[in-house]
Amino acid sequence: MIVPMQYTGRSAIVNGLGTAHVGLAANRLREPTYFRGELREPLVFREALAALYQVVVSDYKYRPRDRLAFFAWLEEQDRKFLAGLAMKHSKARARMEALEARLTELDQAHQERLKPFHKARLDYFNFIYEDQYELQMLLDPVVTVHPDEVSFEAFSRDESTYARLAVKHELFERVDEFECGTTNIDFSLKLHQELERMRTYRRTRFDIAPEGLTVISDAGKHQEKKIDLPDSWVMGFLQVHATMGLGLYRLSLTPVELYNVIRYLRRRKARVSPRALRFELARGEKVKVVLEPWGQTFELTTPAIYDAPKPASIRTWGRDRLRVLARLLPVARSIDVYLAGYGLPSIYVLDLGGVTFTLALSGWTDNDWTGGAKFDLLTRRIDVGAAEMTTVYQYLRQVRLATDAVVAQQTGLTVERCRTALSHLCQVGRAMYDLKGCVFRHRDLFPQPFSVEEALKAVQVQAAEAANPQAKAARAIFEKDLVRLIARRPVVTGYKLSGSARGGAGPRVRPLMHVDEEGRIIEASCTCEHHRKFKLTKGPCEHILALRLVHMSRLESERQGG
Repeated sequence: MIVPMQYTGRSAIVNGLGTAHVGLAANRLREPTYFRGELREPLVFREALAALYQVVVSDYKYRPRDRLAFFAWLEEQDRKFLAGLAMKHSKARARMEALEARLTELDQAHQERLKPFHKARLDYFNFIYEDQYELQMLLDPVVTVHPDEVSFEAFSRDESTYARLAVKHELFERVDEFECGTTNIDFSLKLHQELERMRTYRRTRFDIAPEGLTVISDAGKHQEKKIDLPDSWVMGFLQVHATMGLGLYRLSLTPVELYNVIRYLRRRKARVSPRALRFELARGEKVKVVLEPWGQTFELTTPAIYDAPKPASIRTWGRDRLRVLARLLPVARSIDVYLAGYGLPSIYVLDLGGVTFTLALSGWTDNDWTGGAKFDLLTRRIDVGAAEMTTVYQYLRQVRLATDAVVAQQTGLTVERCRTALSHLCQVGRAMYDLKGCVFRHRDLFPQPFSVEEALKAVQVQAAEAANPQAKAARAIFEKDLVRLIARRPVVTGYKLSGSARGGAGPRVRPLMHVDEEGRIIEASCTCEHHRKFKLTKGPCEHILALRLVHMSRLESERQGG
């Protein structure tokens, strides 16, 4: 999808006598969205935006080195060595050494003459990096003005890291005016460099406006940008918010404890596997964080919120991505960590006092949010119509934020239908889930207005299943009556399910599952080959999904009968 952007001027900071004006140029082609106020804590705002920029430009995917130049040098050394062996006469050897010395002098003179060219080429590359690179390669953050906060959302370049910065209105000395809505801001390298100049002794104004800072624009010209926004980027938002809606393990860290982990990673480099960050959870005991392969253990001082009767050992990979949080630790008050399970995503929520910074990491760097696991399959889905979808969207757009229970109460729909409708709205970029506040928020990712056709597209189960082979296979198993619900035991946290299923001509397998009262998968296992190989890192297998379809069907009939 092509997302056009047009800015008047560039985002920047204008410093005056005792004042600083932070102007973020908003996309003029989006709905009118603006915010104007005076910051109370400019230092916290500076550090948070700096961390967001580090996420935007980060890329932790492994790429092998280009060793062509090394191999060419190695081949030249071999040629010289063989040529030296062939020269048995001392005069020939001396002549060769003299020629090589002269060649070195000529090479140095050649490099000296090419210095102006190299300088011009370097200036051109800098221009490409500062202007064209940012225009073509970096996606501008999505900014949403809410009635209670201003949020910035962005993915990293490798799309394995998601960051959300939420600035509460209480961080401002005063709020002059604002208009709720969603837009994009021009977030350039120059703005990042100027943010470093913010100081606490200057009164700082903060503006998000379509006109931007025309005082520093180039002759008042518009800066236009057209981004080919892939559907996978929208899918990334869906997977992030689907993960946030799962039954997650939650524990607390102090800033110094996370600092110790990052400091240890900076000072050492792992040479062998596993290169994981392991959390040891046991009821009634302090949580332990283990850095592998060294076995370095940090025992957390704060009590964890862990009530499960059996212990758990959760490994997470891609731990180097935590380094973007280093600048926030001096101003952080508390840190909450949410873990989805072994090899699954982890979410770090930092409370900075009026500012919340959320960092969501995929299971590992190569398994990014946009093309890896299908965590939306772990959530519960029921059929909803276009009219119900439109009703939920219009109410959420009107109030801007609400819990699923409030949406159900105000729209007259059941809570289950509202959850499904909100999940679909997140899928099409019309809503988001706030993990810190436990509410759904209105957020239009695209400038086009929401339509009935879009609602119909969102509720097409067959279209969704075509993109997910496991979901399509699970529907076929369910419709052909190839799945059996052997046991269904109610527990405090939901239901424990066990069954048997057979897909096609394959053998029968035994899926086991633990779902909560809302039908979301908390734990699951299966004896099939797909689950043995990937666990839940690539989403649940078709046998687990088929077993849940049976449970959902029975649960729906029981509630309708009751």
